[in-house]
Amino acid sequence: MNKLHTLALIALLAAAAAGPAAAQYRWVDADGRVNYGDRPPPDAKDVRSLGTTRPPPAAPASALPFELRRAIERAPVVLYTAPDCQPCAPAAALLRERGVPYAERTVTTNEDLQEFRRMTGGLRLPHVTVGNVSQNGFSQEIWQSLLDAAGYPKGSMLPRSYQWAAPQPLAPAKTEPRAGDATAAAAAPAEKVAR
Repeated sequence: MNKLHTLALIALLAAAAAGPAAAQYRWVDADGRVNYGDRPPPDAKDVRSLGTTRPPPAAPASALPFELRRAIERAPVVLYTAPDCQPCAPAAALLRERGVPYAERTVTTNEDLQEFRRMTGGLRLPHVTVGNVSQNGFSQEIWQSLLDAAGYPKGSMLPRSYQWAAPQPLAPAKTEPRAGDATAAAAAPAEKVAR
């Protein structure tokens, strides 16, 4: 390989490595694909600020077997749980034993509960979405059939180094209005009346 090709390869690799580091947000689009960038679209779901630092992923998606990557792309799995939910632990255990990467959203506040009902129409936890299909309550047989239909492998194919993402609250945390914020001051009286 000549010197020009080597320099071009180094520049290409540096540009590829710099791309995700410059992203400020992570979100899921309408097709269930994870995206990174500095401006999520208005219809984005699960928008997260990446902040200035973020932990490196345990295993890049390219390190996962093709069958598992394809299932994740076609039908991402989201598990909705609550701290005092008895059947939530066996539901999460089923996903982990089968080696299904999933996002976990916790329902702990009234805002979380309202958002859960708005998004899913569900009333019971645990709740799972596999792509566009949802299931309220835990039934091992039904959940296994949903995963089978989505093409998830029947046994775990995850690398030993795989780390599960920490559960995230469903509704974003509310921030207190800053003193002197005219918009907050104007909204405050209406908020008191509405209660």
